[in-house]
Amino acid sequence: MQTMRLLPKGRHSLSREQVEASQRTRLLRAAVELGNERGFASLTLTDIVHRAGVARSTFYEYFADKQQCYLAAFDYAADRVLESVLALKPLTVDEFTAPIHAYIGRFLDLCLQEPDLARLIAADAGALGPAAVERQREIRGRIADALVKLRDFLHRDTPALVPITHIRALAVVGAITEVLQHTFHTSGIDALSALQPELSTIVLALLEAPSSEIRQRLQSTAGTRR
Repeated sequence: MQTMRLLPKGRHSLSREQVEASQRTRLLRAAVELGNERGFASLTLTDIVHRAGVARSTFYEYFADKQQCYLAAFDYAADRVLESVLALKPLTVDEFTAPIHAYIGRFLDLCLQEPDLARLIAADAGALGPAAVERQREIRGRIADALVKLRDFLHRDTPALVPITHIRALAVVGAITEVLQHTFHTSGIDALSALQPELSTIVLALLEAPSSEIRQRLQSTAGTRR
């Protein structure tokens, strides 16, 4: 995860909103980082505030307890993906020739820069309880919604990139997180960069609609089974 930037000591020109954003972000990063290092169940509030470099009283300005802080970290992880990977902006000239490859590259770069956030998105939240499972489901839904919007956005300039449904976007998110989880457990973070070609192939297969002939066969098969 990126190094936490502490606020400058003494007088500074930061606004109150900037100070509060910095403090809250450091607390979220600390909870995620420590959770991945030691396991969330063993963490104490003292651990989190010490790693974040804020006072214990400051923690309670943002969160009721460590559970609320950790759940908020799921939202923060999703925000980072939306900002860094799925932002609605035109592709560069190089990206335009292979957009899927470009977006997978952006995502893997983020995972390498902030591996603790990537682990949070891909984690087996069942071990953290029902609340974590629900929050993880919600953030994957948010990422899928953003993927649908991005595809619509790109379709305006590139008609060949046809719009997709939320269900298909969820399948893409599920496939990527499953591959990430497997890679974290079997090969470690350093193996992520080698995933780009294979992940691009998987995502392309999920995103691109089958030919009309194949669709007719699938519909015919589905009708026969009824």
